[in-house]
Amino acid sequence: MRILAVMTSAASVPAALDAAALAASALAGASIEALDVVVDPGHMMASSEEVSIQQLRALREGSAQERAQAVRAAFDGWMAGRDPGAAPVLWRSVTGAETDSVVGEAAPDVALMVVPHDANMDASDALHAAIFATGKPVILVPPTWRANARTHFAHIAVGLIDDDTMRRAIIAAEPWLRGAGRISAISIEGGSNVTADPAAMWPLATIAPDFLKVPPTDEPTATRLVREADQLDADLLVAGAYGHMELMEWLFGGVTRELLQVADLPLLLAH
Repeated sequence: MRILAVMTSAASVPAALDAAALAASALAGASIEALDVVVDPGHMMASSEEVSIQQLRALREGSAQERAQAVRAAFDGWMAGRDPGAAPVLWRSVTGAETDSVVGEAAPDVALMVVPHDANMDASDALHAAIFATGKPVILVPPTWRANARTHFAHIAVGLIDDDTMRRAIIAAEPWLRGAGRISAISIEGGSNVTADPAAMWPLATIAPDFLKVPPTDEPTATRLVREADQLDADLLVAGAYGHMELMEWLFGGVTRELLQVADLPLLLAH
């Protein structure tokens, strides 16, 4: 069983690998694969427009080879401080388009994907591919987040609504929920997708969270949910991703897009 951590910039390598290491602690015998997709316009089968975009990108971010070298150096630096007895971490570098490569590497033995939320094309393409095309749960990590003293996701918050996508996300998160010492299922009252009985929205009969009902405010739903998770000192927030009209939400916004913008802790997303 593997966790596939997609490297999308040198700066976010430690965050992605820290999150992958915490996630691996809940999966017996799991290994971690650090995937670096080298998006090199000189070796791409792509439209002329895509090649031109990648060439312009090199002016701002350095060439594909320079970016790949920086990512590998960050990986080596992280590995230098790695506990030798922890889950194995392997390096894999492929050349190609980000989307196709991420989908192609999401083999059946991949249990989870980890993607940093970098503000670049690689991260955006990797996240879109991971959520919409792989069928895998995804941990999205803020690029500056670090595990620090954490050894696992000890306290997991869940954004609880009456929605099939949310239920699928909770079921996908079951291995990590079972390993947590505390689970806080947060429902924001007053929404059309929230029932009066939070337990009726919870799909795992053998796992009992703390159900927390919070009153609505003028804040956007995503901001309120993240603030509640932060106040509870949660290590991870579970949420459904793009449950309805996903393309329209991806393009024009919605609760998931808001979460991506405001989250300062890792998100476990499933579509």
